[in-house]
Amino acid sequence: MIPLELIREFEMQMKALRIGNTTTTRVQRLEKRLGVRRLHLKLEGENPTGTHKDRMALLLALDARKKGLDTLAATTCSNYGAALAHVCEKLDMKCQIYIPADFHAPRRPEIEAMGGIVNLVNGDYEATMKVCAEGALRNHWYNANPGGASRELGVYAYTFISREIAQSLGRQPDWVSVPVGNGTVIGGVWQGFRAMGMKPRVLGCANNNSAVRAVLSKSRTPVYVPDLHITEVNEPLSGNFLADPEEAISAMLDSNGAAAEVTDEEMVKMSATLKQDEGLDVLPAAAAALAGIAAMESKSHTFVAVLTSRGLKH
Repeated sequence: MIPLELIREFEMQMKALRIGNTTTTRVQRLEKRLGVRRLHLKLEGENPTGTHKDRMALLLALDARKKGLDTLAATTCSNYGAALAHVCEKLDMKCQIYIPADFHAPRRPEIEAMGGIVNLVNGDYEATMKVCAEGALRNHWYNANPGGASRELGVYAYTFISREIAQSLGRQPDWVSVPVGNGTVIGGVWQGFRAMGMKPRVLGCANNNSAVRAVLSKSRTPVYVPDLHITEVNEPLSGNFLADPEEAISAMLDSNGAAAEVTDEEMVKMSATLKQDEGLDVLPAAAAALAGIAAMESKSHTFVAVLTSRGLKH
């Protein structure tokens, strides 16, 4: 159980730091283009660092502070590191960010500018997370990686996305489409709807992702992607090792939902369409939520696409 005092502090700090309460908007031009009966976008790019990860970063930072720790450590491909650096700067805390050395990590300069210490690790995401966890234990830092001891808090932070969607629509959508990376955010979205007694069908969208591959294979456990190919476009959504795969798989299967594998080309095209039709600058990986909807056979429903980030500023 999450302490009520921590939840209240989280809600207060979200308001103070202007995290959350992002816009849910109907997009009729896109409805016509995609042949969808009713389509809403949840614009998580409105968060301070342009990503949903500000929510989780804030809750874990507050938990660390309550435990008497002033430094957080986490593994990232970019966005989560920027979120942690931003939150730690605002709360007068420190963060150690671990990044696989061969990742593109376009937000590294931003992380460092906000005071985050970047540690490059020779190895994949799983190996980097292990090095990060060892460093946190050795130095008495708070392990802010998704999964593990912080799993419950990480998932809970994203339940507020569901609450905001339901408040905006006045009811549950038929389908909610979410990009799948580690599985934490889609797990939180599903948990949030369940807590309100709602059960929309959940569509998980990714590229080279073992949780999405599992649902497509009708499996309750992650399915290894033998031809895993990580690119600059799909980097936030790809991986055989995920921090919260069970949460992602459960969200899709228990909701009678679905999974969609979308290509780099489809994500890039959908990102460009959002810019053209709606004037929205959205990272291609976040546009995966819409690319998944576009690929569905039946579209005579009310959909919400959770667009988890905005485009990067250069």
